[in-house]
Formats: sequence, C-alpha cells, structure tokens
Amino acid sequence: MPADLEASLRKIESVKAGTYDPRTEHVDNQGNTLFINRLIREDSPYLLQHAHNPVNWYPWGSEAFETAERESKPVFLSIGYSTCHWCHVMEVESFDNVEVAKLLNQDFIAIKMDREQYPDIDEFYMTGVQLMTGQGGWPMSNFLFPDGKPFFGGTYFPPPTFINLLQQVSAAWRDKNAELLTSSRSIDQSIGRLLSEQQSAQPLATDAWQRFTSAVLRREDATLGGLAGAPKFPQEPLLLGMLHVASTALSESDYAFVTRALDGMACGGLFDQVGGGFHRYSVDAHWLVPHFEKMLYNQSQLGLVYLRVWQLSGDEFFKRVCVRTLDYVLRDMQHPAGGFYSATDADSEGEEGTFFLWRIEELEAVLTKSEFAFFSVLFEVSKDGNFENANILNLRRRLQISSGELQILDAILAKLYEEREKRIHPIRDDKIIVAWTGAMIHTLAEAAYAFNNAIWLEAAEDAARRLLASNVTENFRLHRILMNDTVSIDGQLEDYANFSLGLITLFDVTGTPDYLQSAASLLNSAWEQFWDSEAEVLYLSAQAKGGPQLARSRSAGDGATISPVATTVSCLNKLAQRAALLNREYGSIWQSRASRVCNSIYADVNENPLSHPSMLCAITELREGDFSTIQYAGGGVCRVRLWAAKEDDVHCHIMAEIEIQPGYFILQSESGDYQAVEFSIIPTGGAWRTAEVNIPPPMQQFKMGHEQLTGYVDKFAVSLRAVRDNVEVNPALSSRMLRVQLKLQICSDNECLLPESVEIDVPVSGANI
Repeated sequence: MPADLEASLRKIESVKAGTYDPRTEHVDNQGNTLFINRLIREDSPYLLQHAHNPVNWYPWGSEAFETAERESKPVFLSIGYSTCHWCHVMEVESFDNVEVAKLLNQDFIAIKMDREQYPDIDEFYMTGVQLMTGQGGWPMSNFLFPDGKPFFGGTYFPPPTFINLLQQVSAAWRDKNAELLTSSRSIDQSIGRLLSEQQSAQPLATDAWQRFTSAVLRREDATLGGLAGAPKFPQEPLLLGMLHVASTALSESDYAFVTRALDGMACGGLFDQVGGGFHRYSVDAHWLVPHFEKMLYNQSQLGLVYLRVWQLSGDEFFKRVCVRTLDYVLRDMQHPAGGFYSATDADSEGEEGTFFLWRIEELEAVLTKSEFAFFSVLFEVSKDGNFENANILNLRRRLQISSGELQILDAILAKLYEEREKRIHPIRDDKIIVAWTGAMIHTLAEAAYAFNNAIWLEAAEDAARRLLASNVTENFRLHRILMNDTVSIDGQLEDYANFSLGLITLFDVTGTPDYLQSAASLLNSAWEQFWDSEAEVLYLSAQAKGGPQLARSRSAGDGATISPVATTVSCLNKLAQRAALLNREYGSIWQSRASRVCNSIYADVNENPLSHPSMLCAITELREGDFSTIQYAGGGVCRVRLWAAKEDDVHCHIMAEIEIQPGYFILQSESGDYQAVEFSIIPTGGAWRTAEVNIPPPMQQFKMGHEQLTGYVDKFAVSLRAVRDNVEVNPALSSRMLRVQLKLQICSDNECLLPESVEIDVPVSGANI
C-alpha cells in the first residue's frame, strides 16, 4: 500500500477511535493495529469489522473494478453482513490470515461488500452462486472479471480449501482466461434471464390462490408446524398469504396451518423466551435450535402475523407473543433519537448462542426451589441440556393465559432477564435501514391501534419523523442507510415501498395529513426511478451509478422479506382510495400504475404462485378491496373505522364511525329510492345473523334543485347487534368471523356519487379491534 494512502487511512482511524471495535489479532505491544485498508473509510459495521485485516480490501465501487482492469487481475468479491456467524468464522480463519492475505493481495483485487447496503447486487451474485453450486448463503465468495461478470462462486471455505482455491483460480486466470471469459458470459446471461427477463403478458389464472394453498399444505410439517424439513425459516410472507385465504374464505385448513406454525415458533427456541423477539431461523426441524442472530425484519413481520392471528382468534397466547416481540424491539433495537437498529449478532464471547443458553446450576442459583421446580418442568430444563451441555429454553406446551401460572412465570422471567443482562451482549449492528424501519413503523402503528398502545405509536412516529428529516431529500429521493447521523446509499424500491406503507398506516391511525402527503411524494419519486415505461417493468433498484452495470432485477417474488413490488402495488392502491385527501385527479393515476405493475407480473405469479403470496394478496386487494378496520369510501371522502365488542358467547356489537370530509355529505332519498346508510351482515355460511341495526336519523337539511333532502355531515356512528344462531360455542373459524357491509350514498354540492361499499371481516371472539 502506498505510504500516502496508509497515512490518510490512519488519520481516519484516529478520528473513528472508540466508535468501533477493531477486530484483528495483528496488533503491536501498545495495542495498535498493524494493518489497515480502505474499509476504514466506511460506516457499515460489517465493513469496519474487516478494516484491519491484512487483506487489501476495497469497498464496492468503481475504484476497485478500474484497478482490476488496469492491472489485469480477477476480482474476489466477498459478501456478508455484520451479524452472520459464518462470516465471522471466515473472517478469523482466512481474512485475518497473513498467508491468505498474501495470495489475495498478490493475484486479486479484493472487494468486501455489506449485503444489507446493496441487496440488489447481493441478489445478482447470489443467483449466480445458486446456478453454479445449487445452493447459497453467506459469506458469499465470488470470482469476477473486471466487468463484474462472475466465473466462479461459493459460500464459506475453510482455510486449506480456500488457499487451494485461490491458487487454482490464479492459475486458471493465467492459463485458461479465454475459457473463464466464455463461462462468465454464459453465467451472466443466465442470471439476467432469471432476474430481468419478462414473459409475455397474460391474465392472472383463476386458480392461482388454490394452487398456492395446495402447494403450501403439501409441504407442511403437520406435527411440528411450518414447512417440513430443516432448517426451518419463519416464512412470514407465506404465513400472511395463508392468513389472507383463511380470513377471506373462512378456510379452516389454511388457518390451522398458520396457527400450528405460530405455536411451534412461539414455544420453541426460535423465540427468545426470556427477552422476547425472534431469532432468524431454526437449524433443526423442531424450532428448537436457532441461528441466534436477531433481525429487525423478522420482528416486524412476525409481529404483524401474530397481531393478525390474534385479531382473528382472540387467542391471548398469540397476543402475548406479539406484545413481547414489539416490546423487545423498543427496549433493545430502538435508537434514542428514533428509528430501529438492523440486527444483533448470533455470537458473544467468541461462541454462537452463549448469551441465550442456560446451564442448570445458573438457573438454580437465580431461582427459588419452588420456582425452579415449576420452571424446569415447563421449559424442559435438564442437567445435560439440549444444546452443547446447556439449555435452550423452550416451552413444552403453549401457556394457559387465563390460569395463575402466568403471574409466576413472569416473575421468574424477570429474574432471568436481570441475570442475563450481566452477560456480555452480542454485537449489535447499529445502522438504520429505511426499508426495515419502514416495515417496523407499519407493524407498530397497526398494533398500537389494535391494542391502544400509545408507547408503540410514539416509537413509530419518532422513527418516521427522523427518517423524513434525515433520509429524505427535498425532491423526495431516499438514502437507504442512516448511521452515526450520516446517510448513505441510494434508496431501493423496498425502501420507498416499506417507508410509504408505514407512513400511510400512521396517517390512518393519527389522521396527520403530512404522513399521507409524504407517502404520495415518495411513491411518485419511486415511480420515476424504477418504472420502465417502454418495457412496462418495475425494477427493484435504479441503474447502477458506480461499478459494473449488472442485470436489474424485476422479481416480484417473496424472499426472507415481503416483496417490495407487492408492497408498492398495495401502497398505490391505498393512495387511490385516499386520493380525495390529496388530489382527487391522481386517484386514477395511482390506480392505473398499480394495475400496470400487476399486468407485468401475472405470468410469473401463474408460473409459481407459491413464490408470490404477497403479490397475490396485493392483486386481490386491488381488485376486491382490503379488509382492514380503517377504510375509505369515495376515494377518501369518507373515513370509516370499525370495532367489534363481544357482549357474551351469543351476542356482539359492531360499530362503525363515519367521518365525512368538508364539502361532502351522505344523502337520504326522500322518495325512498335509496338509503343514506345501510349496515348489514354478509351471509358467509357462518353462525351469525343481524339482531338489530341502529342508524341515527339524518338531521342535516339539503336542497338540491326543487327537492328538499336530509343527510349526514361531519361525523356520526352506526352500530349493529349480531346474534349467534347456535348457542353452543363453536371453535370453527366460520363461527367466530363476521363480514359486514356498509353502504354509503355520498354526494357533494355538484355531484352524486354511486353508493360506496366497505366490506370487512370482523372477529368477534374477544379480540379488541
């Protein structure tokens, strides 16, 4: 490394001293690092973990590829993230190894990339690794030409294998360069076809939902819950898709699939029984042994799933899991100034899972004899343990919330949490990712409304205000990352979509108009950047500004996170429903954009509905309306909020509050041709019927032409009392669910709109919506 470059990097090191933990064994007697590379300039915690490797790392960007071209060297691209266990292993074994570094520095241009900064680039190279090896994962190891095209790839390599591989690649680069070039072009073309090739337009298959649910149920682990086999991932998009079918079609089999999975996850080691929140996945089929890292996106998505299942079922166990998950996020993953950190590590004290494991003597030292006796049975604690001679806490059965055991258990868990706090914590990745924080805002706002939790709502608003102030430019362009009060990386579609959804949900809950206006501006900006009007394609990222020009993905399928294309469609549809609150003329534009995106993706959904549950949900919502408890009629002219209140096992009340925008009113026909308001139960084969409807008489007088009419303005409420025909309580979903229809005759001074129907599924099992 040139002396002037090292000097400039050392200056940066001195400025950053104390803000990060140098991870290297190569230090002098005074503890000063012996090696430094260009990654010291970066803010990413993952990149800083490698800033003192003997490897001469470059960050992703033009400089590295231009150097590779100038020196006629292959590129070694290593992709990972800061809380990845096997990334740490390869870091220690190979990248902090002088022998390995010598080979990399001599024959390669080495690039280290944080996948959470550039998910589009990660997707491109992961697709290539999966094509070449049949599997993927992190750390991801790629060998590229200076134009970015890969010719070989893999994941983790132990040191002897990696050294041998570097030598083989170096020899092949020297002796078989033409063959490697041919291979790289072929691989690049294959990646392009998978990510960006568009099929011919076709309508959505009428059996898409049926094929999706059938495929899911065929793959279910009916005993343990979730999909069969190991490792087991939460699969939140799939769960939300099944939940959609369960709630709209009253499908018992789909609902049972979801609840079995949620029981398995909540009782197993995947859920942090002491501190709350979920680990990323389970390495076994029993949900017992997790990969101990915790990701923000799992908390937002699983929090949403547990919330919505509680809304359908009224099951207090699911409510408890949701509450403990969101409370964990606010306690351990919330930035004091607003926003949420991205992840916590699997490792502490140099070992995976150490922070979360309990030896029997540790439990006996903290708990009384009676507490230990109760706890050891409930959590299957043993002297030999269930993981490396220690215990991963897991419930042997779901909790009986209504029994007295909960009070005892919570006192025990409080003791264990206090004791665990004395341990060395796993490293936390403190960067704030807009997409992940946006999803968390959405879940917190929705849950705050459902549970009447002002603390969660305040956290969601704090996060939104901070991102609007720091990550959004004057022309509503987004920066993806916020770290140490510095923003970086251009926003991708998922950043715009998830943040917009969070803002729309905040508007619905708080009524603050700035949230809705900001969401509209962000989505308009995203449309300008990611929609290709010639190809009729919505891309996941903008055209690259630095580095090689890679194939841009248009994939609308779900991965570990919900499809950003599906979220974009949902947001555009929500804007159209609320257009009168912004600019009524834009309503048809947003509706058209949502339809165009769907038209471009139908063929992919038809081909593989199992990979597109979020897209199927968005399409259905666009065609049939959503079933949320806050809805809008007349393009936003009327805001409708609905509640269900259980009276007893036989009766319940459903109330609708209707808020009318100034300049509009709900009109009653004097001749009786139409009613201003109709409120009724929609027959669905369930056990409920209407016993009584209470609609206050219209009091406002209107004159239209020569006719004197009456109607409603401002705000009023209607209610419906429902009765269960079968007095015996039936646990079936169809017996617990109601679908009500509200029809409104909306008019203004110069127009009379068609009656607007709002349909919603209302659970009446005790869940407070």
